[in-house]
Amino acid sequence: MKYPNLPVLQICTVFLLGSWIGFFEIGLDFSLYITLTLVLFLLFLMSFFVARRFPATKLLFTAVSLLFLISIGFLNTKIHLPKHQDSHYSRLITIDSTLQNPVIFQGRIIKALKSNAFKDKFELQIQSINSKPYEGKVLLQISKRHDSNLPANSMVSGFGQMQLFKNPQNPQQFNYKDYMATQQMSHFISTEYNHLLIEKEAGFSFLAFGEKIRSTIQNSLQKHDFSKAQLGIIQALLLGQKQDIDPETYDQFSKAGVVHILAVSGLHVGIILIILQFITKGLLSLRYGRVLRNSLVLIGIWGFATLAGYTPSVLRAAVMFSFLSIALNYRRKTSAINTLALSAFFLIMINPYLIFQVGFQLSYMAVISIVILQPRLSKLYSPRYYLDKKVWDITSVTITAQLGVLPLSLYYFHQFPGLFLVSNLIILPGLGILLGGGVIIIALSLLDLLPETLVSLYASSLDALLWVVDWIASQESLIINDIYFTKTILISSLVLFFSLILWDSKQKFRSYFILNLSLVALLLYIYIENRDQIQQEEIVIFQTYRESQLGVLKGSHLTLFSDQPQNIESPELTYHLKNYKTLKGIKRIDFSKLKSSYEINPSEILFVLDSIPVYPKENFDPTYILLKDSPNLNFDRLLQDLKPKQVIADGSNYKTDIERWRNSAQLLGIPFHSTWEDGAYVFPKD
Repeated sequence: MKYPNLPVLQICTVFLLGSWIGFFEIGLDFSLYITLTLVLFLLFLMSFFVARRFPATKLLFTAVSLLFLISIGFLNTKIHLPKHQDSHYSRLITIDSTLQNPVIFQGRIIKALKSNAFKDKFELQIQSINSKPYEGKVLLQISKRHDSNLPANSMVSGFGQMQLFKNPQNPQQFNYKDYMATQQMSHFISTEYNHLLIEKEAGFSFLAFGEKIRSTIQNSLQKHDFSKAQLGIIQALLLGQKQDIDPETYDQFSKAGVVHILAVSGLHVGIILIILQFITKGLLSLRYGRVLRNSLVLIGIWGFATLAGYTPSVLRAAVMFSFLSIALNYRRKTSAINTLALSAFFLIMINPYLIFQVGFQLSYMAVISIVILQPRLSKLYSPRYYLDKKVWDITSVTITAQLGVLPLSLYYFHQFPGLFLVSNLIILPGLGILLGGGVIIIALSLLDLLPETLVSLYASSLDALLWVVDWIASQESLIINDIYFTKTILISSLVLFFSLILWDSKQKFRSYFILNLSLVALLLYIYIENRDQIQQEEIVIFQTYRESQLGVLKGSHLTLFSDQPQNIESPELTYHLKNYKTLKGIKRIDFSKLKSSYEINPSEILFVLDSIPVYPKENFDPTYILLKDSPNLNFDRLLQDLKPKQVIADGSNYKTDIERWRNSAQLLGIPFHSTWEDGAYVFPKD
């Protein structure tokens, strides 16, 4: 009797779909999610036995199975959401207590994050707040100190100010709040080192163990004559740590189209697997050699993942190559795409937030494209010679990987490296040597047997890598920046990509139809988005520190009015203007001196009131008032004289003045907007 079944890829894909849907707010009680899943489970069992006895009902079994898989993914996500965790701090702590008063907290350091010029940052697992038990992760920010040291898995207690992450203050600015939400953190705690009590490590942690090993390796390498840039590359290539790479160097790798080699991923883990398979081959002659070999290979793969800090890319690679290793050692046929799907299934089951992490998305898109499209592309040309074959292999892998990540890269980074193929052809052949040599360098360094001749040779190879990357990145005319790429274009591009992935040579008519329909849809959306971009109009008061900036956007032309236009009229725009320019598709920016009044539309006027508080009192009724440079005036009288519809205070004012003005406006029932607290003010359209 034949059992009904579903393909592995179908199971994993539907589960991922359910996990993604789970992040949307539906408004039902959590118990209903559990009840629905249990009902679907019972229907799944019933349909299974019915389909087993009556094969004609297999379609019913398939439909119920898919719904059940979606419900599992959906429920798994809901379980991980803070609002459904009774002990999560964000659910139980009131806003008043977290934002107004300092809190006493206790927790365990998970790992150190990249610091900035002023703050050391750590991921902290909360255990208690104000002596009450809580759970959840927060970002711990500590004012930077030269002798700071907070190892992973150490217990920390102290007091500090706990706050919610804020939304971006300017339009199109990077949303740090949403990004931290994907890291399962909604709050941060700011404190000082002298406000903390740091205790010894609490139990065993793989992350802490990996951090200790990395620290030992880093200390041993620092004893030798490696430059700071070289050490940064070694740590990125072999230890999965990019924190010490200079931002300019990282940007150069990005422009050259080879930034992926700095992220420990499938390439690195694949090389580790090959090395381990080779080293343990002799064990096959033993009685239980196959089991022992597989165990050692898996320990090696996950040991490397521990060393690399369990980043999304290395987790995906470790899970995938673990399945592949088992299949190889037990001589089982395996499908690379099924193995990839299973790795995603397990990772999302553990942490559904990975779905929204850029590294996770790019990693899977690249591998999916390589696995499915590279064999098709490689058939277009049959090399005759060894060198020719190797060049063609790298070329086909690079093109398909770039094709897979292209929609996401354009959406997230708005940049395309024109020389990505050249850079990969030059760098990838030598990457195996750099990785293998790096392993030898680290091993000899730990044993205190590393000769300076070998140090010099390896350092020279790293310098050669940096020189090649720098030269390719310097060809700026071949690097396309500020690409206008919206979410709508992204979705339509992904639909086109997957229609290419799902191409079936046995059903060419259907495949051609879907592919061409997807292409037409993409071109149509590009046309619509560009048409809307040409017709766009917007007036915005930006949030800037101790300065006033008002932007008038018409189509692809932005006129920026500022009280200090000479400070911003330069090729290097400030961060908020760079993002605004790129994401709005702006081609031209003109700078001008801030005026005293603006016509928002034929019936509404904006009046700008600066440190010289002079305004006409008769026959003057502006709709909006912009306060700048903390004007010394009787604000109540101003509101009674002019009766504006909206008052706006920008970042050039003192916060004490803003608070006083806000209170006065509220008493008179006039809306008040502070860019300090509420972000940039975008004037409503007609």
